[in-house]
Amino acid sequence: MGPFRGVARCGMRPLFAMGAGCAVAMAAAAPAHAQSPDPRASLVTVSVVPAIVTVGEPFTVRVRVQAPKVATVRFPEVPPSADAVDPVDPRAIEEGPPGDLLDRTAVYTFVAWDVGRRIPALGSVAIAVAGRERTIPLGERGAVEVRSLLPADTTDRVPRDARALLPLPGRLWQYTVLGVVLLALLGWLWLRHRARRQSRGDLAEPEAWVKARESFAALDALALADAGEPGRHAIAHVDVLRAYVARRFPDLKASLDAATFLAVLGTLDFPVPAHRVAALMSRDGTVRFAQAVLTAAEAGALAAEVRDIVAQLQLSHEARLRAIERPPAPRRR
Repeated sequence: MGPFRGVARCGMRPLFAMGAGCAVAMAAAAPAHAQSPDPRASLVTVSVVPAIVTVGEPFTVRVRVQAPKVATVRFPEVPPSADAVDPVDPRAIEEGPPGDLLDRTAVYTFVAWDVGRRIPALGSVAIAVAGRERTIPLGERGAVEVRSLLPADTTDRVPRDARALLPLPGRLWQYTVLGVVLLALLGWLWLRHRARRQSRGDLAEPEAWVKARESFAALDALALADAGEPGRHAIAHVDVLRAYVARRFPDLKASLDAATFLAVLGTLDFPVPAHRVAALMSRDGTVRFAQAVLTAAEAGALAAEVRDIVAQLQLSHEARLRAIERPPAPRRR
């Protein structure tokens, strides 16, 4: 047993030494595997589709990031307009296929408005892993070549120089324009003043008799009674009377019905007997509303009565005006 015990002891020592070495190696390797991944191992690629566009044609910039699985990626926001390049749509985020790495792509859409090499104002991509962050500026990676829509034979043309400013007109022209403007302003003021006078009724009194005479002349030209319309002939004459009376006596409006018209007439100092007007209005009502038949002679008599009443009203009105304008007689002492 003694010799075998010695051999066993000698053989076990190398085994213990090898086990201890393996344990130390594993202990040394364990922290190395436990370390966090480095964000510098991330990969950022930028592609532009299409790489050559025409003015006004949209193009897409794709920013792809491949980073460790635990990484946090911040893509730049949609950039503002710059270098004749405008953003078109909001930013879109696309996720890549599942795997050991984080695969994420940001898609931007732009449109360029000028020829040449244009660069969208993209910012930077930020990649953070376990508190360690790496910022990668995109710079000119999203550049695109913009071509003109014009034919090739027009791209090299140089535009003409700007024309000289028009010479200022002389003094005479300026005075002429000023005179025309002043005349137009004076004419407008005169028309406005005249319209105000008419609206206040300053010219209503002289126009009442003129309007009545013009209306009678127009009815004579129509000759409705001779044309087989005696009823219309009488009704038109009564309308002229009502319009004349409404201008002279504002209380007797033309819109009043016959009964109200006669009632208001009885309260006024009317220069014509009321029974004449009442008889005329009654006959007009039977023709106007009851469709009574008139002969040409009866229509002529009614028209003559209307004209006589209007003439008497006008004579009374003129006499009243002369009495107002006449100076008072001096008193005798």
